[in-house]
Amino acid sequence: MTTPAVVTGVKFYKASTNTGTHVGKLWTTAGKLLASGTFTGESSSGWQTLTFANSVPIAPNTTYIVSYYTPTGHYSYDGAYFATHGAGGGIVQQLQSGVSGANGVYRYGTGGGFPNTSWNDTNYWVDAVVETGAGTTTPPTVTGTTPASNGTGVALNAPVTATFDHDIDPDTIQFTLTAGGSTVSSGVTYDDTTRKATLQPNSSLTANTTYTASVRATDVWGNAMASAYTWTFTTGTSVVCPCSVWSSSATPDVANAGEANSLELGMRFTSSVDGFVSGVRFYKGDQNTGTHTGTLWSNSGTQLATGTFTNETASGWQTLQFAQPVAITANTQYVVSYHTNVGFYSYSSAYFTQARVSDPLTAVADSGSGHNGLFTQSAGTAFPTSSWNANNYWVDVVFTTTG
Repeated sequence: MTTPAVVTGVKFYKASTNTGTHVGKLWTTAGKLLASGTFTGESSSGWQTLTFANSVPIAPNTTYIVSYYTPTGHYSYDGAYFATHGAGGGIVQQLQSGVSGANGVYRYGTGGGFPNTSWNDTNYWVDAVVETGAGTTTPPTVTGTTPASNGTGVALNAPVTATFDHDIDPDTIQFTLTAGGSTVSSGVTYDDTTRKATLQPNSSLTANTTYTASVRATDVWGNAMASAYTWTFTTGTSVVCPCSVWSSSATPDVANAGEANSLELGMRFTSSVDGFVSGVRFYKGDQNTGTHTGTLWSNSGTQLATGTFTNETASGWQTLQFAQPVAITANTQYVVSYHTNVGFYSYSSAYFTQARVSDPLTAVADSGSGHNGLFTQSAGTAFPTSSWNANNYWVDVVFTTTG
């Protein structure tokens, strides 16, 4: 791309023998999935077109990868096509191999995945559908914040958010919170659906204190804010719940693991205050079908509460409310888990090498004396005791300060 634009879909050339359900995807060169959809209304052969549910902004002079998955093979191709030249001209260009890595990329395997292998610079006749009218040369602006500017009585565990008027590049966010000249240790996430950046302090804010928030970012087309947007607010004295470790905008690095097994997956946590666990949450990829149960355990494996998830969505965060909340004690470790009977769980590797704090809750760090990122293979609900690589399987707790 040489100008700001959006990708609205995927095209591929289909042979009459290339049957089955086809899925089109858009990726960054690092393997991050930006959009996906299933082709419908296909003809028996020739060019097929998929339109994404939501268009994806793309930056100028940046390389992306577009792909499609075929369950039967019989793909169309031209060998050595990208060896000596690219394709297209002007706004959209398919690159000659070597300009920005290999071109003509593929991946073998059921279900597909990020195509990162190339052979003979082959063109598999996959294309992107691009529109330029939605691009902009105007830097992003902040349209709303929480807490509000000059707000008072703010909860000590309140997240700090900034919403932008158009899509930003999350890798460019500079978001800080300070008080009395000191910067608050925090984590920052971004939800590209709501265009909201969230700063979550790693511990409770100090009561009756004035804080200054500052945020600056560059949009997906490379337009940078000229200066940071700043605002102030003052805390009160209380913590507000229901609370969880992760917000609903948090997402895993891998939505669907390639493992098809019946598993219990869990997270070890503590609370800094006495309270009640009212339920369980977990992040679900679209391949993680079947029946799911959620369970709260003591740190030694005593089952404290369990239940079955109902009214699940196809993917995203799912929530189970226990029939009765369970009282838990401050600064005591507990385990929360869910069971999948099909596998394809979501995960992020090496996530618990450090503790993850969303006051009053802490997902404890993985260590020799107490692992986190827990699992066990089991046909039904079971206490998870194994761990590997400090992985986060995106299981969470719903905590309240009153029963």
